[in-house]
Amino acid sequence: MTIDDLARRAGLPVRTIREYHTMRLLPPPRRKGRIGVYGDRHIQRLELVARLQRRGYSLAGIRDLLQAWDTGTELTTLLGVAPGPVALDETPLRLTRPELVQRLPGLDAATLGRAQAIGLAVPDGPSHFLVRSPALVDLAASGTHLGIGLGEMLDQIGVLTAELDALAKTVAQPIVERIWEPVTGSDHAADLPGFLARGRLLLVQGVASLLADRLAAALVELADGISGGDALHAAIDHARVGVIADSSCVLQQRGA
Repeated sequence: MTIDDLARRAGLPVRTIREYHTMRLLPPPRRKGRIGVYGDRHIQRLELVARLQRRGYSLAGIRDLLQAWDTGTELTTLLGVAPGPVALDETPLRLTRPELVQRLPGLDAATLGRAQAIGLAVPDGPSHFLVRSPALVDLAASGTHLGIGLGEMLDQIGVLTAELDALAKTVAQPIVERIWEPVTGSDHAADLPGFLARGRLLLVQGVASLLADRLAAALVELADGISGGDALHAAIDHARVGVIADSSCVLQQRGA
């Protein structure tokens, strides 16, 4: 394929393909004289970039991820569970009320109270709020753009945070009883803080991966009994990351 053919197959402007080359998101084409020739691996790479974008990754983050895979870098290093930047946890935001309203259209006294009650926006001083998960704020805002009331979105997030509170307590108890207390009196006691820091991030990554799969499976099950279920099936398939990596970090399409 020429670059024009590739753009048509991928449904992207040619200029976007060139930008991806500049950002090193796309492998260089094979040269045939002065013409660049593209193949299926370029289509697969563009599909992967699109899927990661839909999951909220920035182009810069996707570039780092793909370069790590291409060079065989351990994914744990890239994701921050080994020495390096922590990529799994979010940086909390400290916002004024007008800034919070800008991020949550339709926020009023009642919905602000609900956001505080579920821990989405916690007062921090006389004129600011601390947002622990900007992603959940974006999720609530995305729902309002679909025409869902902000109160309804906050109720859904409230259900999630309540379940997470219960899950955290369930997980914390055996960590203390079966790991922390037994190891405290052993020769490995000095390693416990490092284990906790690394284990916390590994747990977050594992929970995120499993929850994504379990959520997709639950939606598929519900889709079988609703009007528009076929469209929901298609949307779930579209949102999934469609690649896997082998032990050498080589990417291939899922199911290939």
